[in-house]
Amino acid sequence: MRQLLPFIIGYETYALDLVEVQEVVENQTIYLFPGSPEIVAGAINFHGRIVPVVDLAQLLDFPLNKKGQRLIVLTNQHGPVALGVDQVQAVINIETGSDIQMEDYAERSYINEVINWHGKMISLFDLDQLQIKLELLCTQSGG
Repeated sequence: MRQLLPFIIGYETYALDLVEVQEVVENQTIYLFPGSPEIVAGAINFHGRIVPVVDLAQLLDFPLNKKGQRLIVLTNQHGPVALGVDQVQAVINIETGSDIQMEDYAERSYINEVINWHGKMISLFDLDQLQIKLELLCTQSGG
């Protein structure tokens, strides 16, 4: 069984494997990073650690109407980083090997597969692509 944490950005539903998520926080003060790339909304104080916040709406080219109020803090494997999203939904359980998994969506940036869950299309967010993008931005900005 696979557990996914669905979240909404704009009008689309995405999900992360639950094992990638450390915690979901909301109404956290985001401190700006002067001179940071546009996709970096700032940073939060998360249990005494400074954690950068990536604005996923900006990254995915959604219209900017407001910053995501919910933050998904990733585990150390892909972190420390928090993802700003519009809304977080309840965890869903998916049977592995079932025929609800759709074809590989490698042609869409930051999506590695799409799942049809009870008639709802959920795009699985590719954290490896995000990490590559963040490393590239850090290299270009000198750290």
